[in-house]
Amino acid sequence: MKKAIIYMVVSLLAGAFTSCGDKQAGKNAERYHINFSETTTVPKENKYVLIVSGSPRKGGNTDLLCDAFARGAEEVGGRVEKIFLADYRIDYFSETDEQRVGNRANEAEDDVPMLVDKMVQADVIVLASPVYYMNITGQLKTFIDRTFGRYREMKDKEFFYLTACADPEESTADWAINGFRGFVMCLPNPTERGMVKAIGMGRKGAVKGSRYEDEAYNLGKHI
Repeated sequence: MKKAIIYMVVSLLAGAFTSCGDKQAGKNAERYHINFSETTTVPKENKYVLIVSGSPRKGGNTDLLCDAFARGAEEVGGRVEKIFLADYRIDYFSETDEQRVGNRANEAEDDVPMLVDKMVQADVIVLASPVYYMNITGQLKTFIDRTFGRYREMKDKEFFYLTACADPEESTADWAINGFRGFVMCLPNPTERGMVKAIGMGRKGAVKGSRYEDEAYNLGKHI
């Protein structure tokens, strides 16, 4: 019985790793790892900071966290751009996308090739989403799926995470953090730099003036 349980767990983990798009990943599970650093691993001036927001509403709590982070990053010389995914056409991942790798990824007719190109160019990527049904939003997940054609080019990036939820339990916010990490762990040599988990923020705009807004601002100053 014990051996059967162990086998089942190992099989599930292997399946999770192969979901990153590498058919051999199950044999190399140890390389699915996210570094962590409180200080930057990309010591350069005027870093390109890309904020990718999966929030469906502007002026909402997640959006306010993004703006606070942007202010902090701009104050220390970052070149900040915020992508509000709801403003773009992002189609679902399809079988055709499996064949669009590298330069061929630009053949897609929606806005994804342009957005992914920004991610490849960025030094710092901020992933932001409210918690919806214990996960990141569909907007962000759909976009993440569509990075398949070029995700191997997103190497040596630094990542920050921003999330907000109505539930006062931090464990609820952790579901969104896991959603971010499920993507980041599949990239080549990523480094996690920090996060904000704004809990108990049910009312639109509740983040304004809160300690979570300050946390996001201070994170931005440490790019």
